[in-house]
Amino acid sequence: MAPSDPPPAGDRVGGWVRSRFALRAMEYPVPARANRLDFMAGALTLVAIAVLAVTGMVLTQFYNPAPLGAHESVRYIITTAPGATILRDLHVWSASAALTLVFAHLVAVFWRRGFRTPREALWWSGVLLLAILFGLTFTGTVLRADQEAIEALAHATAGAGFAGPLGVILTPEFTPSSPLLTRLYGLHVSVLPLVLLALLALHLWLIRHLGVSAPAGTMATFRSHLRRLGGFALILVALLATAALSWPAELLSPGIPGAETTKPFWPFLWIYAAENLFGMPGMLVAPGVLFGFLALVPVADRQDGRMATMTRWAGVVLFGLMIAGIVYAAVAPAQSHLDMGM
Repeated sequence: MAPSDPPPAGDRVGGWVRSRFALRAMEYPVPARANRLDFMAGALTLVAIAVLAVTGMVLTQFYNPAPLGAHESVRYIITTAPGATILRDLHVWSASAALTLVFAHLVAVFWRRGFRTPREALWWSGVLLLAILFGLTFTGTVLRADQEAIEALAHATAGAGFAGPLGVILTPEFTPSSPLLTRLYGLHVSVLPLVLLALLALHLWLIRHLGVSAPAGTMATFRSHLRRLGGFALILVALLATAALSWPAELLSPGIPGAETTKPFWPFLWIYAAENLFGMPGMLVAPGVLFGFLALVPVADRQDGRMATMTRWAGVVLFGLMIAGIVYAAVAPAQSHLDMGM
């Protein structure tokens, strides 16, 4: 093309869009190593959360948060609304994917010590994101109002009773004018998503200004990173859709208060294992140990040395115990915990 020739129409349109929507801001440099899959678990978590948000907004149009209508509304989704059924299954599988990916992201950042100065706040915001996703998973489980949901809620309220003022929001007495299930629905669709959105905004802001914790070397543009991420995102969505179509989410019979015949959703099996071994105290101690350790990591591992080595090995042991607990709880017979006391 001669220098005097006008640029192709596609280039003109692309240039117009990039200039009007400030897309040239995506041309900033990032380490080329960040284009590897092990550096994209965090961004893929965001993709899974986006799928959760879209499917969840549709499902709210079918769900009845009243205690007497919740289970029947979910059954209606499964038996009468085929499109909503697929979205529900996609919602459930996306929840599993989001928790798996965010935890994998934390493990990867922990291993390459991406929490060291000046990225402590970046690490802590990621830990809080993990906690909020656990909260969303718990409240989503309870909303089914089936046997597993009733048991999960009974365990939560029992633990809340021993947590004192910190657990008062999970007790029926917090506000007698509104059923606990309805309040948990409010947490699931408004409070927790708003907190999640605020944490995501903070997390992305810190990443943009502190950079990716990847070794310096060959650089690439963030736009090229987005293109590669888009490919992985499409693969993730395709896998989630395949799983949703192949293995629909189960709905048990309406819950019977006081009965304990089920096990929790798999991300909580490590807590269930702690209950099996230590009774009700295990339900409180296990997550306290996990999140307490994660909060202390940037403080304990500031620079290479004995403390850094001990912190790394403590993380390896803790991760191994979690995996072992999940496997053990998955194969162990269901047990009764509510009558074990404190």
